[in-house]
Amino acid sequence: MKKLLATILALTLLMSCMTACSGNGDDAVEESSQTSVSETGQAEGTRDINGLTLPICEETEEISVLLVYDSPIIEDMNDIAGVQAMEEATNVHVNWTTYTQTEMLDKFQQFLATGEYFDIMFPAGTNTYPGGYEQGIEDGVLVDMADYIEQYMPNYMTLLNSNEDAKKQATYDDGKIHAVRVITGDKDGVGPSDAMMGPTYRADLLEKMGEDVPETIDELHDLLVKCKENGMSAPMTLESDGGTTLSWAWGVNTDWSSNYWQYDKDTSTVMLAPFAEGWDDWLDTMRDWYAEGLIDKNFTAGSPVISGDYSNFENDQTLFYGFWFSWLMGDELYKQGYVSNENLDLQPLAGLVLNEGDEPIKCSSDSCIGQEMFVTTQALDKIDIVCKWLDYNYTEEGVDFRYYGIEGESYTVDENGNYTFTENILHDPDGLSISDALAPYASRVFFGFQSFTADTAVQEAAAGDGAVMQTKSGEIWSSAETTIAIPAGVKLSQEENEYVNTYMTDINTLMAERMVKYILGTDTTSHDEFRETLKAHNVEEVTKCYQDACDRYNAR
Repeated sequence: MKKLLATILALTLLMSCMTACSGNGDDAVEESSQTSVSETGQAEGTRDINGLTLPICEETEEISVLLVYDSPIIEDMNDIAGVQAMEEATNVHVNWTTYTQTEMLDKFQQFLATGEYFDIMFPAGTNTYPGGYEQGIEDGVLVDMADYIEQYMPNYMTLLNSNEDAKKQATYDDGKIHAVRVITGDKDGVGPSDAMMGPTYRADLLEKMGEDVPETIDELHDLLVKCKENGMSAPMTLESDGGTTLSWAWGVNTDWSSNYWQYDKDTSTVMLAPFAEGWDDWLDTMRDWYAEGLIDKNFTAGSPVISGDYSNFENDQTLFYGFWFSWLMGDELYKQGYVSNENLDLQPLAGLVLNEGDEPIKCSSDSCIGQEMFVTTQALDKIDIVCKWLDYNYTEEGVDFRYYGIEGESYTVDENGNYTFTENILHDPDGLSISDALAPYASRVFFGFQSFTADTAVQEAAAGDGAVMQTKSGEIWSSAETTIAIPAGVKLSQEENEYVNTYMTDINTLMAERMVKYILGTDTTSHDEFRETLKAHNVEEVTKCYQDACDRYNAR
């Protein structure tokens, strides 16, 4: 369960460079975004990857890294063959400190509170530096990486420069790149990640009923009525706060993880969901459906991933789920032992629309970058080593070591560039899963260049025919061209962030209470009255903070 929760559910001058390091870091970045290795005549025994000279150091140097890592097979990441190969290539030994994502939620904040830092801290998930990276620079804790990235990280910059959106999203409001970020993409280059959550239906139940997949809200309503008539007690469910991806059909964002903010790209306007044109109609519809008995009476208990109650899956009581997870599609709940219902078949649903012919809407930011990597000021005496080692994690060679392991031992590459895991990985003699059999060879950690192609390779191998539900689901959920999400890369200033944090907790509480109580029928105040209540809690001033941040982003 902890794993799933970690899956459902953030300066002084440069000291003298160490003389042991080879390569001056000033080589120009090649215009090509490829990171193939080519031999150079710089020095005997060295080689070059797009301007990064390897090995990084003539003599082995050490850096410390805090990272999320969880494996039932490996305790020390330095025991992984791919990690050892990266050390051999770079001549940089990493002292890893790792925790599971759940453990990291507390550990990272503890380290910040006690001043126990590492050269690189990458807590991933929802963890972030209080006030943001720029505040960390101001506090003297984090390094302003703007100049160092340009000087020492040619592969990182090549990837950013290959995609206009990625470059814009990684750039701060002052036009500089102050932090190193995860960059996402696939074998073809940099690009946005697919959605990890979205609307889902029980394909096995739909087939049994002899019904077609709904495309409009009215069609879904009629289908849910039939489910109820067939004896289902909870034809559809909502999130514990009443939110659902169905609201997107009305152009309304009810996703709690984004604090209910949304963005109209046509007018470049930020708004909280209740101020969107479709809010009233959406909430009225959910109240009506609940009164009709079409919505799970116990929806406030939350997702089964949180509550642990999978009875509606087990007993075939729910057809439609507003938010579900890409890694639990198909029959994964059965395979992973959460249910004994072997007929279970969860399939992704493309965005429903109000009227036939409408354009589907999504609420994802199409981001090409991920979290910031916190380089601390304790790394300043070896900042060139740290930067070059980070840069290596954005090369094709570094990605291969991280995701696939050792060529010839854990994987092979054919003449067309296709990767295949070796027999000892695909059919472990001890009966280990592909993921566990690969663990001694590849760390597969979320870091550096996040390759979707490599990331899904294990699932594809396990699926046999390559038809991976996780990949399929993400593609379907991301297929809509219109999004109401605030653009990726929008950053609040320190003052804006402080102001927003002062009021958002109360605003979020008001939002959740309003949605739940209105749907249940216990809150009979008008929508206009609720909007006035939000205004009394400074929602207009908070909205202005986000609007100003978006305006600055659009001006980049």
